[in-house]
Amino acid sequence: MTEAAPASRSALRSLPASFRVATGIVALETVIGLGFALYLLLASVFGHPVHRDKGISEGAYLLVLGLGMLATVVGMVRGRRWSRSPAITINLIVLGIGYWMISGSGRWAVGAVIAAVGVGAIGILVRPSLYQALEKLHDERRAPTDG
Repeated sequence: MTEAAPASRSALRSLPASFRVATGIVALETVIGLGFALYLLLASVFGHPVHRDKGISEGAYLLVLGLGMLATVVGMVRGRRWSRSPAITINLIVLGIGYWMISGSGRWAVGAVIAAVGVGAIGILVRPSLYQALEKLHDERRAPTDG
């Protein structure tokens, strides 16, 4: 299997600024998710929870999901086209959390902000211009190099 040619810095800069905004949003979501997973895991191990095993398993599960989110952020930073789909999926989950906070928990103000972040990131990530820019960058990476 041949290794893809590295993209030049100018190729990475050719991605729309909105993609960098979406990358920042997903990175922030990742930090919050990993932080919550670690908190839940550590509080379940070292604290006095009612259901220790449940807290440990939920924390470990969320930690695995957070590591997947981290891989998505790394892919986005590198301008990889595959990173767009998991980023959209992450923000669909964020949108669901926002909806639950608005309707289920009664925290409508916080829920509205969370839902708006999810909708905004999805709106950026589904734009055809972003898809075309990622495809162009992918094609540049795959182009044979003279050497």
